[in-house]
Amino acid sequence: MGRKGSRYTLDEKLFYIGLVQKGQSANSIHRQYGVHDSQIQQWLERYESDGVDGLKRKRTNRVYSQEFKLEVVQKYLGGSTSYPKLAREFGIPNSGVIVQWVSLYNGGKLLKSARRAAPMKDGLKTTQAERIEIAQWTIANELNYVEATKHFDVSYGQVYAWVKKFKRSGESSLADRRGKSKENNDQLTELEKKDLEIKRLKARLEYVSTEAAVLKKLQEIERRNAAQTSNIRPFNNSHKK
Repeated sequence: MGRKGSRYTLDEKLFYIGLVQKGQSANSIHRQYGVHDSQIQQWLERYESDGVDGLKRKRTNRVYSQEFKLEVVQKYLGGSTSYPKLAREFGIPNSGVIVQWVSLYNGGKLLKSARRAAPMKDGLKTTQAERIEIAQWTIANELNYVEATKHFDVSYGQVYAWVKKFKRSGESSLADRRGKSKENNDQLTELEKKDLEIKRLKARLEYVSTEAAVLKKLQEIERRNAAQTSNIRPFNNSHKK
Protein backbone atom coordinates (compact mmCIF):
# COMPACT_ATOMS: atom_id res chain seq x y z
CA MET A 1 0.00 0.00 0.00
CA GLY A 2 1.35 3.44 -0.88
CA ARG A 3 2.31 5.93 1.77
CA LYS A 4 0.96 9.45 2.05
CA GLY A 5 2.81 11.96 -0.15
CA SER A 6 4.29 13.90 2.77
CA ARG A 7 6.03 10.75 4.03
CA TYR A 8 8.16 10.30 0.93
CA THR A 9 11.62 11.86 1.00
CA LEU A 10 12.73 14.38 -1.61
CA ASP A 11 15.13 11.80 -3.07
CA GLU A 12 12.31 9.28 -3.45
CA LYS A 13 10.06 11.80 -5.19
CA LEU A 14 12.86 12.77 -7.58
CA PHE A 15 13.57 9.09 -8.25
CA TYR A 16 9.96 8.38 -9.29
CA ILE A 17 9.84 11.56 -11.39
CA GLY A 18 13.03 10.42 -13.09
CA LEU A 19 11.42 7.09 -13.97
CA VAL A 20 8.51 8.89 -15.62
CA GLN A 21 10.87 11.18 -17.54
CA LYS A 22 12.63 8.07 -18.83
CA GLY A 23 9.36 6.77 -20.25
CA GLN A 24 7.97 4.54 -17.52
CA SER A 25 4.25 5.03 -16.92
CA ALA A 26 2.85 6.05 -13.55
CA ASN A 27 0.71 2.91 -13.61
CA SER A 28 3.72 0.59 -14.01
CA ILE A 29 5.55 2.45 -11.23
CA HIS A 30 2.51 1.88 -9.03
CA ARG A 31 2.60 -1.86 -9.75
CA GLN A 32 6.35 -2.09 -9.17
CA TYR A 33 6.81 0.20 -6.15
CA GLY A 34 3.31 0.62 -4.71
CA VAL A 35 3.19 4.40 -5.21
CA HIS A 36 -0.24 5.61 -6.31
CA ASP A 37 -0.20 6.94 -9.87
CA SER A 38 -2.26 9.97 -8.81
CA GLN A 39 0.44 10.81 -6.25
CA ILE A 40 3.15 10.62 -8.92
CA GLN A 41 1.09 12.89 -11.17
CA GLN A 42 0.83 15.48 -8.39
CA TRP A 43 4.58 15.41 -7.86
CA LEU A 44 5.12 15.86 -11.59
CA GLU A 45 2.80 18.86 -11.69
CA ARG A 46 4.50 20.50 -8.70
CA TYR A 47 7.95 19.76 -10.12
CA GLU A 48 7.08 21.17 -13.54
CA SER A 49 5.49 24.22 -11.92
CA ASP A 50 8.02 25.08 -9.18
CA GLY A 51 10.98 22.73 -9.66
CA VAL A 52 12.52 21.02 -6.64
CA ASP A 53 10.99 23.62 -4.30
CA GLY A 54 7.55 22.37 -5.28
CA LEU A 55 8.45 18.97 -3.87
CA LYS A 56 9.95 20.34 -0.65
CA ARG A 57 7.42 22.71 0.77
CA LYS A 58 4.47 21.61 2.81
CA ARG A 59 1.03 21.95 1.32
CA THR A 60 -0.85 25.04 2.43
CA ASN A 61 -4.45 26.01 1.76
CA ARG A 62 -4.32 28.65 -0.95
CA VAL A 63 -7.17 31.10 -1.39
CA TYR A 64 -8.01 32.21 -4.94
CA SER A 65 -10.25 35.10 -5.92
CA GLN A 66 -13.47 34.46 -7.83
CA GLU A 67 -12.09 36.41 -10.80
CA PHE A 68 -9.01 34.20 -10.91
CA LYS A 69 -11.10 31.02 -10.81
CA LEU A 70 -13.33 32.25 -13.62
CA GLU A 71 -10.32 33.17 -15.75
CA VAL A 72 -8.88 29.67 -15.37
CA VAL A 73 -12.24 27.98 -16.01
CA GLN A 74 -12.98 30.05 -19.10
CA LYS A 75 -9.56 29.31 -20.53
CA TYR A 76 -10.18 25.59 -20.04
CA LEU A 77 -13.62 25.78 -21.66
CA GLY A 78 -12.06 27.64 -24.58
CA GLY A 79 -10.34 24.40 -25.56
CA SER A 80 -6.80 23.64 -26.77
CA THR A 81 -5.51 22.97 -23.25
CA SER A 82 -5.74 20.48 -20.39
CA TYR A 83 -6.02 20.53 -16.62
CA PRO A 84 -2.30 19.78 -16.02
CA LYS A 85 -1.24 22.45 -18.54
CA LEU A 86 -3.47 25.05 -16.90
CA ALA A 87 -2.15 24.10 -13.46
CA ARG A 88 1.42 24.69 -14.64
CA GLU A 89 0.54 27.92 -16.44
CA PHE A 90 -1.27 29.49 -13.49
CA GLY A 91 0.93 28.04 -10.74
CA ILE A 92 -1.77 25.83 -9.20
CA PRO A 93 -0.15 22.90 -7.34
CA ASN A 94 -2.91 20.36 -8.02
CA SER A 95 -4.86 20.19 -11.29
CA GLY A 96 -7.72 18.55 -9.37
CA VAL A 97 -8.55 22.01 -8.02
CA ILE A 98 -9.33 23.18 -11.56
CA VAL A 99 -11.54 20.13 -12.12
CA GLN A 100 -13.62 21.20 -9.10
CA TRP A 101 -13.90 24.79 -10.36
CA VAL A 102 -15.08 23.64 -13.80
CA SER A 103 -17.65 21.35 -12.16
CA LEU A 104 -18.96 24.22 -10.02
CA TYR A 105 -19.09 26.52 -13.04
CA ASN A 106 -21.00 23.98 -15.15
CA GLY A 107 -23.39 23.49 -12.23
CA GLY A 108 -24.31 27.18 -12.30
CA LYS A 109 -22.63 28.03 -9.01
CA LEU A 110 -20.75 31.27 -8.45
CA LEU A 111 -17.44 29.72 -7.33
CA LYS A 112 -17.52 31.69 -4.10
CA SER A 113 -14.82 30.65 -1.66
CA ALA A 114 -15.78 29.68 1.89
CA ARG A 115 -13.01 31.93 3.09
CA ARG A 116 -12.42 35.58 2.33
CA ALA A 117 -10.40 36.00 -0.80
CA ALA A 118 -6.78 36.98 -0.26
CA PRO A 119 -6.17 40.61 -1.28
CA MET A 120 -4.23 41.13 -4.47
CA LYS A 121 -1.12 43.27 -4.43
CA ASP A 122 -1.68 46.82 -5.54
CA GLY A 123 -0.65 47.48 -9.11
CA LEU A 124 2.87 48.87 -8.78
CA LYS A 125 3.98 51.56 -11.18
CA THR A 126 6.55 50.11 -13.56
CA THR A 127 8.48 51.33 -16.57
CA GLN A 128 8.36 49.70 -19.98
CA ALA A 129 11.87 48.33 -19.46
CA GLU A 130 10.83 46.76 -16.14
CA ARG A 131 7.74 45.18 -17.69
CA ILE A 132 9.82 43.72 -20.51
CA GLU A 133 12.38 42.40 -18.03
CA ILE A 134 9.65 40.70 -15.98
CA ALA A 135 8.04 39.18 -19.08
CA GLN A 136 11.38 37.91 -20.39
CA TRP A 137 12.33 36.46 -17.00
CA THR A 138 9.01 34.62 -16.74
CA ILE A 139 9.34 33.17 -20.23
CA ALA A 140 12.97 32.16 -19.56
CA ASN A 141 11.76 30.33 -16.44
CA GLU A 142 9.17 28.23 -18.29
CA LEU A 143 6.21 30.55 -17.51
CA ASN A 144 6.60 30.26 -13.73
CA TYR A 145 4.19 33.11 -12.91
CA VAL A 146 4.11 32.41 -9.19
CA GLU A 147 7.89 32.63 -8.83
CA ALA A 148 7.90 35.84 -10.91
CA THR A 149 5.48 37.51 -8.47
CA LYS A 150 7.87 36.70 -5.63
CA HIS A 151 11.00 37.67 -7.55
CA PHE A 152 9.74 41.08 -8.70
CA ASP A 153 7.09 41.81 -6.02
CA VAL A 154 4.26 42.36 -8.50
CA SER A 155 0.81 40.79 -8.77
CA TYR A 156 0.00 37.59 -10.62
CA GLY A 157 -2.42 39.43 -12.88
CA GLN A 158 0.24 41.93 -13.92
CA VAL A 159 2.78 39.25 -14.81
CA TYR A 160 0.23 37.19 -16.72
CA ALA A 161 -0.96 40.20 -18.73
CA TRP A 162 2.56 41.39 -19.56
CA VAL A 163 3.72 37.97 -20.71
CA LYS A 164 0.61 37.54 -22.85
CA LYS A 165 1.13 40.95 -24.52
CA PHE A 166 4.86 40.40 -24.96
CA LYS A 167 4.41 36.99 -26.61
CA ARG A 168 1.69 38.33 -28.90
CA SER A 169 3.11 41.72 -29.96
CA GLY A 170 6.63 42.12 -28.60
CA GLU A 171 8.27 44.95 -26.63
CA SER A 172 6.13 47.76 -28.02
CA SER A 173 2.98 46.23 -26.50
CA LEU A 174 4.33 46.93 -23.00
CA ALA A 175 4.69 50.67 -23.51
CA ASP A 176 2.46 52.87 -21.33
CA ARG A 177 0.21 54.63 -23.85
CA ARG A 178 -2.18 56.23 -21.39
CA GLY A 179 -2.60 59.91 -22.21
CA LYS A 180 0.05 59.81 -24.91
CA SER A 181 -0.05 59.96 -28.67
CA LYS A 182 1.83 57.41 -30.73
CA GLU A 183 4.50 59.98 -31.48
CA ASN A 184 5.08 60.64 -27.77
CA ASN A 185 5.30 57.02 -26.64
CA ASP A 186 8.41 56.25 -24.59
CA GLN A 187 11.02 54.45 -26.64
CA LEU A 188 13.70 52.18 -25.24
CA THR A 189 17.24 53.44 -25.67
CA GLU A 190 19.89 51.21 -27.20
CA LEU A 191 21.49 50.88 -23.76
CA GLU A 192 18.18 49.74 -22.24
CA LYS A 193 17.71 47.20 -25.02
CA LYS A 194 21.19 45.76 -24.47
CA ASP A 195 20.64 45.64 -20.71
CA LEU A 196 17.35 43.78 -21.19
CA GLU A 197 18.98 41.25 -23.51
CA ILE A 198 21.72 40.59 -20.93
CA LYS A 199 19.11 40.09 -18.20
CA ARG A 200 17.09 37.75 -20.44
CA LEU A 201 20.13 35.60 -21.17
CA LYS A 202 21.16 35.61 -17.51
CA ALA A 203 17.68 34.47 -16.41
CA ARG A 204 17.70 31.65 -18.93
CA LEU A 205 21.21 30.58 -17.90
CA GLU A 206 20.22 30.47 -14.23
CA TYR A 207 17.15 28.37 -15.06
CA VAL A 208 19.13 25.92 -17.21
CA SER A 209 21.82 25.65 -14.51
CA THR A 210 19.15 24.76 -11.95
CA GLU A 211 17.69 22.12 -14.25
CA ALA A 212 21.18 20.67 -14.80
CA ALA A 213 21.70 20.43 -11.04
CA VAL A 214 18.37 18.59 -10.67
CA LEU A 215 19.29 16.20 -13.49
CA LYS A 216 22.62 15.48 -11.78
CA LYS A 217 20.78 14.73 -8.55
CA LEU A 218 18.43 12.34 -10.37
CA GLN A 219 21.37 10.54 -11.94
CA GLU A 220 23.02 10.13 -8.53
CA ILE A 221 19.81 8.64 -7.12
CA GLU A 222 19.51 6.25 -10.06
CA ARG A 223 23.14 5.12 -9.64
CA ARG A 224 22.60 4.45 -5.93
CA ASN A 225 19.40 2.54 -6.67
CA ALA A 226 21.10 0.48 -9.39
CA ALA A 227 24.00 -0.34 -7.04
CA GLN A 228 21.61 -1.46 -4.31
CA THR A 229 19.65 -3.61 -6.77
CA SER A 230 22.80 -5.31 -8.09
CA ASN A 231 23.82 -6.29 -4.56
CA ILE A 232 20.55 -8.16 -3.96
CA ARG A 233 20.72 -11.83 -4.94
CA PRO A 234 17.79 -14.28 -4.92
CA PHE A 235 17.85 -16.52 -1.82
CA ASN A 236 16.79 -19.67 -3.66
CA ASN A 237 19.86 -19.47 -5.92
CA SER A 238 22.39 -19.13 -3.12
CA HIS A 239 22.56 -22.90 -2.38
CA LYS A 240 22.54 -24.21 -5.91
CA LYS A 241 25.34 -26.69 -6.69
